Amino acid sequence: MYLTIQNLTKRFDDFVALDAINLEIRDNEFVCLLGPSGCGKTTLLRIIAGLMPFDSGALSLGGRDLTKMRATERGFGIVFQSYSLFPNMTVAENIGYGLKIRKQPREQIAAKVEELLTLIRLPELADRYPHQLSGGQQQRVAIARALAVDPSVLLLDEPLSALDAAVRMEMRAEIRDVQQRLGIPTIMVTHDQDEALTMADRIVCMNHGVIDQVGTPHELYTRPATRFVAGFIGSTNLLSRHWVREHLPELIRNLPETPQLFELSLRPEDIQLKADPQGTARVTQITYLGNISRVQFNWEGRDLIAETHRFSQLQPGDLVSVNVDSEAGAWVHV
Repeated sequence: MYLTIQNLTKRFDDFVALDAINLEIRDNEFVCLLGPSGCGKTTLLRIIAGLMPFDSGALSLGGRDLTKMRATERGFGIVFQSYSLFPNMTVAENIGYGLKIRKQPREQIAAKVEELLTLIRLPELADRYPHQLSGGQQQRVAIARALAVDPSVLLLDEPLSALDAAVRMEMRAEIRDVQQRLGIPTIMVTHDQDEALTMADRIVCMNHGVIDQVGTPHELYTRPATRFVAGFIGSTNLLSRHWVREHLPELIRNLPETPQLFELSLRPEDIQLKADPQGTARVTQITYLGNISRVQFNWEGRDLIAETHRFSQLQPGDLVSVNVDSEAGAWVHV
């Protein structure tokens, strides 16, 4: 493991922001810290960066103890959501700033800046100032500036949240492409599940200062460990054990044999609806979302959601029959 975090705890007076966090980041890995506002993800990132002290625990990078190492000594690249470009410097000067204060030769700085401008696909904008750039272009420059010093780890704090939807989707692919080409271990904070699912090798899903689950995007979506993870990553139907046993008995066989309380997380796309005058479920609402149609329906006293990638011919009030594959769903801790 490249970056190791052990029993990390951070308190603000009586509030526990991080509660005994344990996490390992592999070399060349892209990891997303995902969770709602106030869950501790930005606090964790700032502690990793050396910008905030912590109360107990340990951090190490490649075997080196980071606990007493200042932020400037860690050699990390950091990109914030506000870009933080110097307004009185050109694009080239912003990118080369970190090398300049390290007193690198002028020729070496120029060569590195040119290399990075090509990498971020903005070679023609070297002499422009930040106010002359779009939001997406400014974020590219901020990333290039962080990469200029050849960081051992790249830290991204909600870098796309200030961008509009179309630019955000474009930047996701570009950041991921740059990270893979350079092979830099990267940790990104986000509250956007789509960003985490499309960009990360692994997702660290956080809630109330603890890690609920760590895994690949596929693992967290198809096999969420807790009710929180199931509900935060994608849409789901959470069904009690009693309800499943009564109405979907074919799914109860997968219930873990433990004394803990579980619910079934059933994804909307795992439910198939068919118009049926004798059906036991009734459609209550249909929402057209472009690539999918979301159908809300009431079945055996429960309000559920189904999704289809085809335009739904159903209408509110229609009776439908319900079909669920026997392998669908995942049992999650309550």
